[in-house]
Amino acid sequence: MPLPSSGRPPAVPAAAPLRHPFSARPRILGLCPPLALAAALLLAYPPQPVQAQGQNSANSVQTYHLAPGPLAERLNQFARQSGLNLSFTPEQVQGLSSRGLEGSYTVRAGLDQLLSGTGLAARAGSTGYTLEAAPASRDGIFQFNEIEVQGAAPDEDKDLPFRSASSMKVLTRDDIELFRGTSVGDIFQGIPGVLIGENRNSGGLDVNIRGMQGQGRVPVLVDGARQETTVYRGYSGVSSRSYIDPDLIGGILIEKGPTLSAGGEGATGGLVSARTIGADDILRDGRTFGIRVRGQMIGNNSGSAPEPGTPSGYFLRGGGVDNGAWRINCSSPEVCNEARPGGGSYAIPKRFASDEGMDRPDWYKPKSWAGSIALAQRFEAIDLVAAYARREQGNYYAGTHGPTPYVDFSDRRQLPFYTEVRPELQGATRFRGGERIANTNFKSESTLVKAKLLLPADHDLELSWLRYDSTYGELMPSQLLWTNDIAQTNNSHVTANTYTSRYRWTPADNTWFDVKANLWHTNTKSNNDLYAVSGDFASGITTESSNVTERYKRTGFDLSNTSRFDVWGMPEWRYGFSLQRETVGPDGSSGNGSDIFGADGDARAGERREYNLFTAIKWEVLPTLTLDAGLRYSRYKSEDHKAQTPSANSTWCEAVDAFGKCLPVFYSSRNSGSTPLASLTWEPADGLQMYLRYAEAIRMPSLFENTSGFSVAPTIGADLKPEHAYNREIGVNLLRDAVFTNTDKLRVKLAYFSNTTSDYLTRTVSYGWEDTDSRNVFRMRNIDKVSVRGAELSVEYDAGVFFFEAAGTRYNHIAVCEHASYRRYDCTDYGLANSYVTNMIPPRWHASSRIGTRLLDRRLMLGVRGTFMGQRNMPTAFDDTRNGFLRPVPWHSYRIFDVFATYRVNDNISVDFNIDNITDRYYLDALSLGLVPAPGRTARLGVTLQF
Repeated sequence: MPLPSSGRPPAVPAAAPLRHPFSARPRILGLCPPLALAAALLLAYPPQPVQAQGQNSANSVQTYHLAPGPLAERLNQFARQSGLNLSFTPEQVQGLSSRGLEGSYTVRAGLDQLLSGTGLAARAGSTGYTLEAAPASRDGIFQFNEIEVQGAAPDEDKDLPFRSASSMKVLTRDDIELFRGTSVGDIFQGIPGVLIGENRNSGGLDVNIRGMQGQGRVPVLVDGARQETTVYRGYSGVSSRSYIDPDLIGGILIEKGPTLSAGGEGATGGLVSARTIGADDILRDGRTFGIRVRGQMIGNNSGSAPEPGTPSGYFLRGGGVDNGAWRINCSSPEVCNEARPGGGSYAIPKRFASDEGMDRPDWYKPKSWAGSIALAQRFEAIDLVAAYARREQGNYYAGTHGPTPYVDFSDRRQLPFYTEVRPELQGATRFRGGERIANTNFKSESTLVKAKLLLPADHDLELSWLRYDSTYGELMPSQLLWTNDIAQTNNSHVTANTYTSRYRWTPADNTWFDVKANLWHTNTKSNNDLYAVSGDFASGITTESSNVTERYKRTGFDLSNTSRFDVWGMPEWRYGFSLQRETVGPDGSSGNGSDIFGADGDARAGERREYNLFTAIKWEVLPTLTLDAGLRYSRYKSEDHKAQTPSANSTWCEAVDAFGKCLPVFYSSRNSGSTPLASLTWEPADGLQMYLRYAEAIRMPSLFENTSGFSVAPTIGADLKPEHAYNREIGVNLLRDAVFTNTDKLRVKLAYFSNTTSDYLTRTVSYGWEDTDSRNVFRMRNIDKVSVRGAELSVEYDAGVFFFEAAGTRYNHIAVCEHASYRRYDCTDYGLANSYVTNMIPPRWHASSRIGTRLLDRRLMLGVRGTFMGQRNMPTAFDDTRNGFLRPVPWHSYRIFDVFATYRVNDNISVDFNIDNITDRYYLDALSLGLVPAPGRTARLGVTLQF
């Protein structure tokens, strides 16, 4: 049997209508009901029996299991099983594919489903059916699936990575709902070559693809719009964040490496394209009005955040006057209890942690929840959608099995009247096993309003507004790495508004035009609470905060067209342009702290513009050989609105004021360049492809990199050059149906890649031979290069009652290269002192697997997922990061297992049950920016309703 949208049991009744790209079969979603309500719903809506296979009449219902494949083969199989007389010519079906047929259908409904999206229709005759061109309807608009880069039907979407001359991954809505996780980034878990940076803070997404992360290297598009902001994370670095609630995502396409799409400018690492839910995700088959409700209860959670100042983790402070040591085995009490300056005694404490936070509830008792409701109304020429999602959770609890911390008292020195003890903390972090993790609380509200208009003459227009509002706790990485004091602090807050207008014109009678035009605007207000903690659990905790509030705005427009024709074997020509303007500045209502961060904190101020032109052709050189090649041209300009004052001995001090002080200078930058992309695909047999791909991309310096702030500033006179990526990939795709049985599917992709990014932009310190100014403690600069080489493998096998998936990435070369002061080696595999790239380097390997079964007529699905992560590449000898402000975060290797179950009660109700991290592993996520352990064993129960 074929794998339905990410393995979920399909509904049994008749065929679903054609759907929007990435639309999985409509599932039931719901607000978070209690367990009693879930049980009541199960009793109220018992499972419906599958209709028995009837006789070979037009109205009888049969159950079919036809995998996607060549249309001619599927039509013949259908005719044999149904007893149908069907006639067609080979020319009619040549080169066409069917998405298959799964479930119970009448003869007519099953035939229509097999033909959906092919441009053909079945006409009934006196003795059977014949095929003909599908008629047009609604003012000439054909009722076919909309063709977009994102894909088509769910099964076709899942097959897209195994038919492409590049590496990619498709997440359907069912994938997202099945593995919702505790943090937003958990929906990306297990994708080869893809990791999420700082996943346990803020609810934002910072995607890392093959070592490229942040500053637009991996843009996250929401309905084609960018909303990425850069958030200051202390001396330890910055985080790039994009925001969306997973309950409002209809599907995600992840492309690895540069791409020649309208939204792919600057994407040296790859592109993540998410679409919000539409009417097809909500409406049941044949309905014009629908409601979808989803609720989820979450365990391993405190339910609410503790009061600010509540201590967490070990507080490892030393005693004594001179050397910070405690005393034991004292010859007299006075020797150990003698008061030292500032109070206290030499006597070693009985404990180094508070009892706070060790009240972990049973893993199966939910204290937090998430829910959403979505409504859709379909008229003759317009689809309307309104949705609301909310999530509330307190602090989660860490696992108990793994590198949990403990206090080591082995460092001792025997003296005449006492013994000195210097306790040392061992383990992954200072948070204890099973402890409530401070500042991991999270609350969000999201609203989506959407309208799609089907206009006359093959035009359509989609308008949407998405608002995301979140309050969350944040743990500053520098606080975790540099101090002994951890406590709950005040919350941070973000509000992101995304407005999109998406137009398309696809005339049915003219293949020269497939026009897309997108106009979008995002407005993000980010208030990040930067704090310092002092005290200890015995004497009390004091927290000092400094709110840094920024307003980030982006406006973009792109226009593209695809001309399809059959001239000299060149069926497709794509071309278009895009432009974008972005501004950042302190919000007028912010209370930025001048005591720590200056007059306006780290809030930056500036603007940036970028323009792109692109063109590409797809040429069938031979029947089995296809060339796809194109070119992109980019140009940008950026201006810093915060002045820098050069030092008196700087060559950039060209004028002085009446007091002999250098006049302020404003930094600005501009640049341009062009890059090619080409792939060659050879298909020696049906379902077997071999490809070569060469892709270049340039990323112009981001607005953050071109503006001044407390953490880093560009250097006057040292123009920032664009990053230039050179990516090479060779791969094999295998897509086979009916391998061992008549209904199974096998999908395999093996790729080897070699990626080098020259002039990589990051933060460093000033070098000994450079001219400096009075402001630049750190410098934003181009370093020599960052390069990675490795291989990825994805295998998927589905036999209906049993399915299996495995994927992994192995890097055989990682190098961060820079010729600079105080460096023993120009290239290392662990990073560069004080550089952001240090904590963006992936482990040498990571992998995942999934195995499961479908029972009870495929209504029940059970399975286990494993995630396997290699450990951090750590410095050895001659470590130049040792004395820097930004140190490598040392995560351990780990293995995580998740159990999942889905039961489709009937067409209205579905129940999901998950146990994440079932072994209660204590671990630190790969690419953690701070020492924040991940959640321990967590149970989640979800109920989904659709009417």
